[in-house]
Amino acid sequence: MGLTHGQTLWLMGELGLCQGVRPSTFNSYIKSLRKIGIPFERGKEPRSHRHVTYDFEELMELTLALLLRVYNWLPDSVANGLRSSRDELRPLYRQAYRDSLRRVYPRAWLSADKDERLPIEGLFLDLNIRYAAGHMIKFGPPRTLSPFEAMSDYARSPAPSRAYLPLNMSAVAEMIVTGARAAPIIRRGRTSHSRSGPTGANE
Repeated sequence: MGLTHGQTLWLMGELGLCQGVRPSTFNSYIKSLRKIGIPFERGKEPRSHRHVTYDFEELMELTLALLLRVYNWLPDSVANGLRSSRDELRPLYRQAYRDSLRRVYPRAWLSADKDERLPIEGLFLDLNIRYAAGHMIKFGPPRTLSPFEAMSDYARSPAPSRAYLPLNMSAVAEMIVTGARAAPIIRRGRTSHSRSGPTGANE
């Protein structure tokens, strides 16, 4: 899997991660993330923007960064955490996709009464992010959770210190792979619009 910059913008739009943002603004934001080392390791990004491609792990990291935005920006502490935990997170991304194909954990059930039950399934990711007085005091180590563990951990965590729900990474991985396979060819210098958001120039 390898998507161009333009195809990646299209995919992020299909995932609903750029709603309410102008195409040019979202394009610039993704480029600004690249400058701080997300999702490419600093010093290893292709020198020519024309040849930038995003593989599965990079698409997962970019999606995770966009999901962790606060008021449409990514806190520096979270960006630092994603970069420093990259070697631990990338195997978990692959594990999440394998789980989407063949469930590793049994599903959990959320029940309000005996007649209404909601199935919860997938591999969940807990980044162990904790905040105090508006500042992040902890990031990581990341760990995977079963559906039951994810529900239980969130329900029992002290509310003031918990900033993010455990993320269903199996669902995210499945959407990325499915969307990537459907990505259209986007010619450089052209801009098109998907159903849910923008795409930008293929650069």
